[in-house]
This record gives sequence, structure tokens and C-alpha cells, in this order.
Amino acid sequence: MHLLDLPVEVQLDIFLLLGPFRSAIYRRVCRSLRNLLAGPPFSNLIGLVHTGHIPDGWTQTNTNVCYFVTPETLENAFVRRFQADVDPCIFKLFKPYPLSTLDALPIIPLKSNRADCLWERFPAEIGGPDKLFRMVGPLPNAIGSLTQLTSLNFKDHTLCGPIPRSLGKLIRLTNINFMGNCLTGPILSDLANLINLKTLNLSCTRLHDTIPESFGNLVNLEVVDMFHAALTGSIPASLRNLVNLVKLNLGLNRLSGMVPDMFGGMTKFQTLILSNNCLEGPIPESISRCTQLKTLECEENRFSGYIPESISRLPLLQCLNFKRNLILSDRLPTYSAICQLIKSEDVQRASIADPDPNRATGAINPAPPSSLDPSPNDSRTNCSPGTKDGVSLVLPQLDLPHSHLSGSLPNCITLLKSLLCLNMDENNIDGPLPTDIGDLKSLRELSLCNNNLSGIIPDSVCRLVLLYKLNLSQNAFIGRIPVSITSLANLSYLFLQHNELGGQLPTEIGHLTSLKVLNLSHNRFCGEIPESVGSLERLRELDLSHNQFSGEIPSAIVLSSSLTTLKLNNNSLAGNLLQDIEQLTELRILDLSHNQLTGSIPKSILKLDVNTLKLNHNRLSGLLPKFGYAHHMRTLHLHHNKFSGRVPTDMGGLKHLVSLNLSHNKLSGPIFMPTSRWESVKDVNLSNNRFTGTLPCSFLGNMPEIEILDLSNNRFSGLIPESLGSCSKLELLDLDGNKFEGDLPERFRTPS
Repeated sequence: MHLLDLPVEVQLDIFLLLGPFRSAIYRRVCRSLRNLLAGPPFSNLIGLVHTGHIPDGWTQTNTNVCYFVTPETLENAFVRRFQADVDPCIFKLFKPYPLSTLDALPIIPLKSNRADCLWERFPAEIGGPDKLFRMVGPLPNAIGSLTQLTSLNFKDHTLCGPIPRSLGKLIRLTNINFMGNCLTGPILSDLANLINLKTLNLSCTRLHDTIPESFGNLVNLEVVDMFHAALTGSIPASLRNLVNLVKLNLGLNRLSGMVPDMFGGMTKFQTLILSNNCLEGPIPESISRCTQLKTLECEENRFSGYIPESISRLPLLQCLNFKRNLILSDRLPTYSAICQLIKSEDVQRASIADPDPNRATGAINPAPPSSLDPSPNDSRTNCSPGTKDGVSLVLPQLDLPHSHLSGSLPNCITLLKSLLCLNMDENNIDGPLPTDIGDLKSLRELSLCNNNLSGIIPDSVCRLVLLYKLNLSQNAFIGRIPVSITSLANLSYLFLQHNELGGQLPTEIGHLTSLKVLNLSHNRFCGEIPESVGSLERLRELDLSHNQFSGEIPSAIVLSSSLTTLKLNNNSLAGNLLQDIEQLTELRILDLSHNQLTGSIPKSILKLDVNTLKLNHNRLSGLLPKFGYAHHMRTLHLHHNKFSGRVPTDMGGLKHLVSLNLSHNKLSGPIFMPTSRWESVKDVNLSNNRFTGTLPCSFLGNMPEIEILDLSNNRFSGLIPESLGSCSKLELLDLDGNKFEGDLPERFRTPS
């Protein structure tokens, strides 16, 4: 009997008995077998091939690399090509198996109802159920034959190629998750047929598709996540039909146009993310009817108009972000609703303070407004009966930087008792900081930098006992730093730079033992730097530059052993450099320039692994230490001092040097020679010294990236090296005030 005359069930059994790869061998010599495998039911068969593994040296486990095959891709040539094309950037340690050892495990369509069950037999056959798998390669179109599938979960695998349009036939699907794969579209119009779908996650894919109007048919959808999926076009108004939607994430795409006013019926809606698109027009008013909304992120768009006041009344809102839009208003719109609610304060306080219906009057107080009515189980609202602290809006995060807001901060902002983060950087907010800002006792972060705030920093800031970040930089605050601020034991980041603050730094600054960054630069602080800064053991960055500090650098500063950045430049500090500076073992940036420091550079400084050292514009003297040991030095500025003697010959060993300035000193002798190529050097200034001798050709030949070379006002002589002409990136050359002979390269000559 001929093979083609056998019943289909028998043919299928023979195919499975032979094994897919052996069948492929026969297919090459048997046309009838080839025709048989090209039609149903064989054309609907899918197999899994375990093609290799990725070893993990840390956990001593292997990740098994698998891919789908169909009867038309079963030949060895396909497998060989597939193994050769495995992306080396993703699978750097991929170890393929010999072709002779490979076989395909068939998937029986009628027995598979979830894609994460497709390889239930596979792990047992290759060594146990705990094996890790990474699916790679394309999804076959035959996956549309698995009509019993209810879940298709390939999150964080490495599938590639187009998503088969046959997925639109799997009407039983309730979950699709292709997050993090390199799959492409178009597919969305086909998926609009899956009316049972509840979760659709196509985030971090490459759809290059538009959202079709037919998506409004998916009325059972609860989660739609298409973040960073190369979406284009507009958001269809038909999405108003998705009344069961809980989360919609369309961030980081190329969506444009106006957002439809479609949210009125979404009573379960909790998360809306539209950030990083090109959406424009007004913010839909219907968002304010989503009473379950917790997160609203719309930054980096072109929204215009104003933020609807009704949004600020949403009782569960935790994150509100409209930074970098075209929001225009002559007031702080988000807070105007709070201003209106001040009139309800007495009602609110009475409702919380006197909940007992059996009190003397026998009357029950009216319920507070819904926008101020915290859930009885809400741990964010900690209020004691009978206290004003009962007045609270449950809004833990208010994030509105770059939002074109203007006007002053209203005092009623202090009603936001549950606020954890207040960020309104880079706006046009003016006036003083509310004196009762300390009432926001839950606040962890207060950031109002780059505004026009003025007046003093209120003493009540000391009541923000949970505060870990305070940023009031780039404003116009005056007066002193309140001593009480030093009681904030949790404060880790304090930014007050670019203000008009003055007076002496309180000695109690050492009480801020949690500080990691302290930036008070560009103010008018004066007096001595207190020794108590040595108590800041966790401090990583200290910037007191551009002030009027005087006296000596406190010796206790070396006790802040975690310092990576120390900037005391542009003050009036005097005395010697710290002799024990080598104790700052983590120091990478040291800037003490523009002071009145004297003495020599201690040799202990060479024990530091600094990459930036600026001691210029002081009164330092003596010989230069052997900086050649500072292998990571990138910037070395010692100009405008009184250093003398020769430059150590090992200076040429600074392989990573970018900028060197030794000008305006009393250095002498022949020029030092780089011991190897200075591949990164762009700026060398040796002017106004007493250097002598000739300029060797190799001096310039070792600096291929040089852009600025100033050797003026020295005592150099001899011929100008021809190698100057080969310095293609040299833009500024100054040899004036020497005794050089010969002509400059043609491109540096001044036209007559």
C-alpha cells in the first residue's frame, strides 16, 4: 500500500515514529512524502528543538536555548543556519549541540491549551523540570492551529520576526504576553478579534503599528501594556468601550494627536501612562471620573491648557506627573482645588474628631467631602481624633517639574498630610516658602530648585523628620541656614547652591550624620569651615565653593573617609594643604583653586587615586611632586602659583591626561617628554615659566588629539618642529615670547 493511501491518523503516527529529522531526510528523495508534509495536518504541526545551552559560571546552571520548528523548517540546513545566526551580543557563551544529536519534540495541538505548557514533556526529556529555557527565533504561523490555547506567555524570551497573524484565530486566549521580545507587527487589527482577552502585554517589542478602531471590541480587557512598542498614529476613541480596563500603558512611543475624552465609564481604572509621546491638546476632563486612579503619568508630551482642578480631587491618586509639557497657567492649577476645600476644614475636622453619635448633643456630623475622606484602612493617614492633622489629601507624590507653573505656593499646600514627595523643579514659582511647610510630616523629598522663591528658609523645616532630600537650589533665598535644620537625622542630600544665603555655617552641621551630599556653593557664607564636618562620615560630595570662607581647611575633614568629591574653590582659605590628605582614600575630585593657600604640595597627595586636581590660583611653592604615579589623572591644574625647579620626568607617564596647565609659575629646565603616547591630551599650557631648550618633534607626535598648545613667554629656542603641521586637531597655538627659529606651519600663519 502506498504511503499516501494510508489513513491520516496512520500517516501522523509514522511521522512521529520516524522522528521529524529522519522524516526530513526521506523528504529530500521522496516527492510524495514532501507533498504530504506540506499539507494538513502536517502543515499545522509544531515542534520544539533544544539546539544548545548557555552556561552560567556563577550558579553552575544552564539556560537551554530552544526554538520552534515546523515540517518545512526541519532540515539540517535550517538548523545549521539558525545556530550560526544566534545573536552573539545576547548569547555570548552560546554552545550549540551537534546536529546529529538534535531531535524535535512535537506539540499536539488538541492537547495544548497554554503556551507555557508547550514544553511540559520537554524538560523531563532533557534532564528535569527545573531547567531554564530561552525561546529564540521566529514564531511559526502554525501556532494559530493551537485552538485550545488560553494563555500565551513568552515574557522576556528572545523571539524575533513578525508575530503570526494567525494568532487572531485563537479566540479562547485571555492572556498574551510578549514583553521584551524582538517581535514585529503589524498584528493589532488581527488581535481585535480576541474578545475574551483580558491581558495584552506587547511592551518592549517592535510593532511599528497603529492602534485600530476595532480595539474597542475587546471589552473584557483589563490590562493593556504597549510601552516602548514603536506605536504610531493616534489613540482611537473606541477605547471608551473598555470599561473593565484597570491599566493602560502607552508610554515611550510615537503616538500623536489629541487624547479622546474617553475615560468616563472606566470605573475600575487605576493606571494611565502616556509619557514620552507627541500627544497634544487639552487634558481630558473625563479622567477626573476615574475615582480609582492611582497613577497618572503624562510627561514629555505637548499637552496644553491647564491641569483640570477636578483631577486633584481624586481620592486615591498617588503619582501625578506632567513635567515637560506645554501646560500654561497663571496659577498653580493643581492646588486651586485645595484652596477651595479650606472652607470645608471645620466640617472635616469635626467629622473626624467627633465620630461618636452618642455624644451630648446626640447629633451625627455630616460626612466630609469624598475627596478628603481617607479610607479607614489607609495606613498613609495617621491622624489622632480631635487634631487638625485629620485634614488630609491622600496624595503621596506630586511631581510637576518643567510644567510652566507660576505664582506662589499657597499655604494650603500644608493640607497634603500624606505627601511623600513634592517636586516642582524648574518652574516660575515665586514668593516665600510657606511658614508651615513643616506640617508635611510624611515628606521624604522636597525639591523646588530653579524657581524664583525668596525670603528665608522657615524654621519649621526642622519638623520634616523623615526628610532625606532637600533641594532649594537656584532660587533667591536669603539669611542663614536655620540651626534647627541640623536636627534632620535622616537627611542624606542637602542642595542649597546658587542662592543668597550667608553668615557662618553652624557648627551643628556635624549632627547631620546621614548626609551623603552637601552642596552650599555659590552663596555668601563666611567665617571658618567648622571642624564638625569631620563628623559626616557618610559624606561623599562636599561643595562649599564660591563663597567667602576664610581660615584654614579644617584638619578634621580627613575623617570624612567616604568623600569622593571635595570642592572648596573660590573662597579665601589660607594656610597649608592637608598633610594627612591620603586618608581620603575614595577621593576622585579635589578642587582647592582660587584661594590663598601656601606651602608645598604634600607627597601624601600622590597616594590618592584622583582624576581631577585643581590647585591653581593660590600661593603654593616648592618643587612639583612626581605625579607620574597618579595613573588615573585626567585634569591637572597648578597654574598661577610659585612652583619652581624642573618638572619631574615621570610626568609623561600620565596616560589618561586630558588637560594640563602649569602656566604662570617659575618652572625651568628642558621640557619633559611623554614616556608613551598621550592619547587623550587636548589642552597643554606651559606659558609664563622659564623652560629652556628645544621642542622635540616627538613631543607633539605623542599627542594626536591636542587642540590647545600654549608655550608662550618661556626661553625655548631652536627650529619650530615640522610635526606641528601634522597636529590636525590643533586649534590654538601660542609660541610667542620665545627664541624659536623658522616658520610656522602654513595653516597657522596670519594672512598678510
